[in-house]
Formats: sequence, structure tokens, C-alpha cells
Amino acid sequence: MFPREKRTMTLTHVITEITSETPFELVIIFAFVILCSLLARKLKQPAVMGCFIGGFIIHLLGSFTGIDITQNIPLQPHFIMVLIALLIYNEGLHLDFEQLKINKEEISLLSIGGTIIAIALCAYLLHLLLKIPLSVAVIAAAMFMPTDAGAVIAILNDMGVAPRWKSLISGESIFNDPFGLIIFGMALAVFSGIEISWGKTLALILIGSPIWGIFWGVLFYQIYKRLNDPISELLLSMMLFVIAFYGAELFHMSEFLAVAAASIFVGNKKDFCMDHETIETLERFWEAIAIAIEGFLFLMIGKAIPLEYLVQYLYLLPATILIVMVSRSFAVHTLLTIMDKIGQNVPLKWRIIVDLSGLHVGVTMAILLTLPDDLPRLAEIKAMGYYVIIWSVLVMPFLMKMAVKKMASSAKPLRDC
Repeated sequence: MFPREKRTMTLTHVITEITSETPFELVIIFAFVILCSLLARKLKQPAVMGCFIGGFIIHLLGSFTGIDITQNIPLQPHFIMVLIALLIYNEGLHLDFEQLKINKEEISLLSIGGTIIAIALCAYLLHLLLKIPLSVAVIAAAMFMPTDAGAVIAILNDMGVAPRWKSLISGESIFNDPFGLIIFGMALAVFSGIEISWGKTLALILIGSPIWGIFWGVLFYQIYKRLNDPISELLLSMMLFVIAFYGAELFHMSEFLAVAAASIFVGNKKDFCMDHETIETLERFWEAIAIAIEGFLFLMIGKAIPLEYLVQYLYLLPATILIVMVSRSFAVHTLLTIMDKIGQNVPLKWRIIVDLSGLHVGVTMAILLTLPDDLPRLAEIKAMGYYVIIWSVLVMPFLMKMAVKKMASSAKPLRDC
């Protein structure tokens, strides 16, 4: 036995030493994610809400005690983007392709045209009202506007609404996330002075990415048909993600569009090549991965946003929320009203619900954690991003529930609309 130096240990010192190694940090983080998710489900609230509140509590404790359980966990931009691609992959596995075909016009219009309109209007308003340089405002708008439909779909499931509208909301979300990330990447490249060959780049992104994803989806579907083993098929689903993501990255395509295309194809073929046990195992696994990732991001976000930022820039909260909601509402109502006029039957009540379904969570967190340090007005933009997340997680689900309940009590039930 070697003699040990005698020293006084406070509770803070003990906790800091315990969490000084990354494995212990990860254990604590994921244990907390599980606890928050369970509490939220017990209270009949979306799991993402529990993860957010848990992350904020950790944020507060870290600010007041000096204990940072995330201090040794790196926040590399590439790692964060892999996490957000995993979220998109999970959404794609659950998307109903038959309903997607029914809503293909609305989804295409909202996910491409709606994303571009919302980001453009948001950037203009940020520039006009808050005097943010236009190039920086586009980056901020691309961070604010992509949507996360997970919590909203849970609400709609509880209300028993028609599958068409659930697929419209989830379909819009899974495609506007990649397009929001594409616009963010291009805006960041322009800001950084990187030269872009626009024709080649757009062709690779918009044409090459979905072809790449579908190609591997078809190949893996053929492999799935020849297997009957849940574990092997689960491992294959992980392999499909890796090939779709890193292959697209290698060939300078959009990793997010490729992952979405691959997961949608396989997700809608699983009934033809997997038994019930395998499907349930696959869906539960990827759902758990998605909850763990969002919980992890909520806990890590305190690393990027000191508490004093949230207090110092609190005056920006009303303007930020107003700009984001106006931009989203203008894009959704303009495009869906046009669709209704040309015979697609998108009644006003559903235009309102699609509008309110715009929860800005997963992609907003990911981009916020990857913003470059030399971005002008970085502290303000980070605080504004956090305000958007707070609003999306704590306020928008309740507005959504109120709207659905009010419309469900109308003469014509929502599931019949």
C-alpha cells in the first residue's frame, strides 16, 4: 500500500472526480435521459419535454455549483450531424409510404418550397428588425425553421385523427430537416468564403442523394428477404445507416437526404420481409436511440449556452418567437391555401394544425451546437435558438392540444376531415 496524501473533499469535489472520466459521464447522462423520459410518459407528456426539463435542471445545477458532467465529452460538428442523421433515419423507418404518396404534392411543396420561403422570410425579418447581417441571418434562420414532428405525432395519435394528416406532418418534417440543413451548410460555406460549384453541388444533393439512398435501400431489402433473424436484421439496419450516411458524405452528396430515402424505402418494405417480432424490435430500438439522442443534445446544449446569455438577451425572446411563428405561418398557409384552391382539399382547420405542428427542436439543437466561433453576434443567436427550443417544447404542444380538442368538438370530427 502506498501512503495517500490527506486532503479535504467537498461534495462538489467528489462529484467532479466521479464524472472526470467520459464513461462515467455517459452513464450519468443516459441514466438521466431514461429517468426524464419515464417521468414525462407517466405524466402523459411527450418524452422530449421530460428530456428538455431534465437538461435545463442540469444546466442550472452546473451554473450554480460549477459541476460540469459534460466537460470531457467533445462536441465535434461532424459527431452532432451524425446524431441528427440518426433522428432522420428513425423518422423515415416509421413513415407510411402509402400515405406519403397520397400527400406527395403537399409534402413536396411544404418541405422544399415551404422551407425556402420560411427561411427567407425569417432571415429578412431578423435582418430588418434585429439588424443582424443578412448572411448571418440566413444561417440563424436555417437553424430556427426546420421542424421536429415527433411530439406532435404522439398528440395526434392520442386524438385518433386521420392517417392522412399524421403522414402530412411527419412527411413534411422528415424532408424539411434535410433541406434546412442543406441551406444551413450552403449559407455557412458562403459566409466562410468557400467556393461552391452550384450546378454540380445542387445536382449531387437533389438528385444523387435520394438515388444513393434508394439504391442501398433496395439492396438491403433483398438481403432482408433472405433472412429470418431479428438480431441480424437489426444489425443490418445499422449498417444501412452507416453506408447511406458515409457514402453520401464521401461523394459530396447530402447525407441527410440519402439517409431519409434509404430509411423510408426499407421502412415501408419491412412488412414484406420481416416478421412481427423483428419489426417490433427494430422500431423499439430506433425509437430508444432517438430519445437518447434528443436527451443527450438537451444535456449538452448547456455547454454551448451559458446561463447568463439567456438572462442577458431575454429582451430578444418576444421578437424571436414572433419572427419564427410568422415565418412558419406565412409559408404553411400560403402554400396549403394554394393546394386547397386547386382541389387538394386542405381545409382551414388542418392548415392551422399543420402550422402549429412546427416544433423546432432536434435540428435547431444540432445546428446551435455547431455554430462557428467567429460568427458575428454569436451569443445573441445562441440565446435566440434556445428561446425557440423552449417555446417549441414547453408551449407549442399545449397550443397543439388545444387546437386539436377545439376542432375535434366541431360538427365534423377531425378523423373524417
